[in-house]
Amino acid sequence: MAYRYFFLCYFFFTCMQGWCFDAYDSVRFDAYYCIDSTHQLSSSDVLKDDVKWNLIKDPENFNLGHNDFNVWLLLRLKNEKADKNYMLTIENAHLDTLVLYKYGKSTTKIVSTGDRQFFSQREHEYNMFVFTLPDSCDFFLLRTTTQGSLSMPITIKGVSEYMVDSNTDTMMLALFFGIVFLSILLNVLLYSRIRENVYLFYVVCLIGNAVLNAVDSGVAFQFLWPNHPDLNQYVGLFYACAVTGLLFSQNFLSLKKTAPLLNKFYYVLYVYVLVMVIINLMGYYNISIEYLVYYFYASSFLFLFSGIYLYFIKKYRPAFYYMLAWGIYAVCGVVYMLASEGVLPFTFITKNALKIGNILEIIFLFMAVVDKIYDLREAKEHSDFEALRLAEENKEILSARNNALEKFASFTAHNIRGPVSSIMGLTNLFQMVKQNDEETNKVVGFINQSALKLDDVVKDMILLLTLHNREESKREELLLAPPYYEAKKLFTSSLPEGTVVLFEESFLQRKIYAEETILKFTFSQLLDNSYKFREVSKPLKITVREEIEGNYHCIYFSDNGIGFDSAKYKDDVFGLYKRFHVNGQGKGLGLYFIKEYMRKIKGKVAIESKQDEGVVVRLCFEKI
Repeated sequence: MAYRYFFLCYFFFTCMQGWCFDAYDSVRFDAYYCIDSTHQLSSSDVLKDDVKWNLIKDPENFNLGHNDFNVWLLLRLKNEKADKNYMLTIENAHLDTLVLYKYGKSTTKIVSTGDRQFFSQREHEYNMFVFTLPDSCDFFLLRTTTQGSLSMPITIKGVSEYMVDSNTDTMMLALFFGIVFLSILLNVLLYSRIRENVYLFYVVCLIGNAVLNAVDSGVAFQFLWPNHPDLNQYVGLFYACAVTGLLFSQNFLSLKKTAPLLNKFYYVLYVYVLVMVIINLMGYYNISIEYLVYYFYASSFLFLFSGIYLYFIKKYRPAFYYMLAWGIYAVCGVVYMLASEGVLPFTFITKNALKIGNILEIIFLFMAVVDKIYDLREAKEHSDFEALRLAEENKEILSARNNALEKFASFTAHNIRGPVSSIMGLTNLFQMVKQNDEETNKVVGFINQSALKLDDVVKDMILLLTLHNREESKREELLLAPPYYEAKKLFTSSLPEGTVVLFEESFLQRKIYAEETILKFTFSQLLDNSYKFREVSKPLKITVREEIEGNYHCIYFSDNGIGFDSAKYKDDVFGLYKRFHVNGQGKGLGLYFIKEYMRKIKGKVAIESKQDEGVVVRLCFEKI
């Protein structure tokens, strides 16, 4: 963290130097311009009396926009000291051709340069265009031609002031590229240590940013391809570097997941870049460079809007520093544009507004990346914790299922053994009494009863195994009443003739999430239990009512049967093969099946009962 504060302090000190330098008195001069739309006028033609010259009121903010014509400048120094040299600086590294005519008392000296000529042909090896203006000359003519922006901030200063100013600009560039280089190095080291892809995307973005600024400031031409000025006519490098910002933003903000619709706008800009590169390769440099500014406006707005949307609407925490980074850059971009249009004065701050914005953007984007990594780590730790928790839960569930299956195996072996032994004994007895028809019929009846018992055991085995092997139930939207009435219809049809059962029912007719077959089975089990454990001295009464409790629809199923002490058996109420009645009825499977089925449809079940006071079963389902 300390290096950030060092950079900020150094940056502030440099800015203070810039303000002080701007306070110097610049050389007083008059500046005029005329336009040659024919591209035919020579230096002698523009000096004729019929040529109209326009006064440049603010030379430091001189800008004619994107126009394909020659511009002639006429400069007259208004100094008081003779035999002194001054320095003319044009703060635009992308002017195609500049020809300076120095008119002395007897001779005219011509200096020709531009980004379409070798860098070594410049009068001074500087990333911008600099010319020496001797005081011995009466006036100067400067012809400019370019297919890009005719932005020509003009400053004329003394040699000493120029040296101080150029050193300040050099320090500013060194500061910017130094921060970029350190940021690239730091993030490469972090990636090698942590292996998070967001660092790689940020490194690509930083490299693209550095190359973009190197090309824009003329440093790339000065140091990378000074003998290949033809490369300056291809803006594909600008667009390629700008695309790195799109790649980083898409990955950093995880737009495919967090904002799919917003992510499509990024692909629109990809297409825009591709079209502009093709236009540039076809030779239409002026079109591709003119529309480059629209790309930067669109992409900056998209980045800023993405940060605001993700942070405030989607509550995506890492978008906070991202939003600040692009917000500051956008403000600095506006300051730079206002200075270019002459609304703000052309000072050190306004002239370097984009670089200042870039420096602050890099710092805040790094903080955003750190925040993103922290968020990813936190999410990973949470997912690891959840995985461990689920593993423990699954372990407990598996252990419980194994215990249940062991009990079931033991119980089944015992229950199957009884009917099998009976069938074997009855078979032997049948052989002994085979001559007695009456005795034979009795034996056959006993064999049939044993076979039915065996069939019941096998059915319970199949039902329990099906329950344990079944995956999560497929829930659907349905009403509680229809499955209940179907189960009731089946129940009443199986009752002995003359059996009286009183029903009291109340449904809300609202939908829940459940599975119809499970509901039918559950209601059937409850109805069967009510009849099985009824009080024989009075008519059976069953009450069913539906109520809403928070996020659940609950069914209260109660009867007036013999009941049992649920408080005494609370830990075993829903256990496998647990019986609570002295009459010996039941197999201890019904409540176990209900509990397991309710768990699989994400419902809840509870039971309350007292001896001789009946049973109340509460089934709760998720409501819609």
